[in-house]
Amino acid sequence: MEKRKDLSIQEVILTNKEFYHTVQKDVHEIIAGEKEMIRKHRLFLPLAYSDFQNLFISFGTICLLNRNQNKSFVIDGNNESVIKQLYYYATNNSSFSGDLTKGILLQGKYGCGKTILLETYSLLHNHIVKRFCLNYPLLLFIKSVELQEQIRKQSVSMFVRRPLIIDEFGRESKRIQDYGNIIRPISELLSLRSDAGTLTHGTTNFILNTLSSDEFYGGMIGDRLKTMFNFITLPGESRRV
Repeated sequence: MEKRKDLSIQEVILTNKEFYHTVQKDVHEIIAGEKEMIRKHRLFLPLAYSDFQNLFISFGTICLLNRNQNKSFVIDGNNESVIKQLYYYATNNSSFSGDLTKGILLQGKYGCGKTILLETYSLLHNHIVKRFCLNYPLLLFIKSVELQEQIRKQSVSMFVRRPLIIDEFGRESKRIQDYGNIIRPISELLSLRSDAGTLTHGTTNFILNTLSSDEFYGGMIGDRLKTMFNFITLPGESRRV
């Protein structure tokens, strides 16, 4: 068999008049492939806003019943603007106020309804995936304290690739002892998920400046949060009575 000749870059360019266009075509195909992979990992709902609202009310009511609250979920002046943003996000609508490739971090005061909104969103998403046997990953809704404990018991690698909704983000202990070692499970997880480009959602009582402080995740992780999340504020005071 004839030995393959390794060409210099100059020889490649001289023997291929379409060098630039060939490479550019390859790049466009790679970009299109990456975008298609992102699309395949996201469930986009073919729903009108009125239908989305009705389903959101129904699944929100299920959330409340699961908490032993025998009342119906209500869309009102405090939460409707955020629910509309969730609709735009879930339907891949360009009217969404942020970046459709990032996750959503819902901010607001204690008790204003952040958790119920994203838990309802996850219930609706997961029900559709399971009901119609769709090839999309389920959203794992988990409190930050529980997630940290699961990482400690298992491994951070178990949570790097799966889509997560981290509830009460920032309320967990930032450093814990594990067999005498000081570890920062959530910080490590956020770093790895940022590198992997894994979709992450969450709720928090804290603003970005607080989350980026040394008392929380520090500047490096705080900077990564900006590439991971759309920061959406839910207005209003506590709904708890």
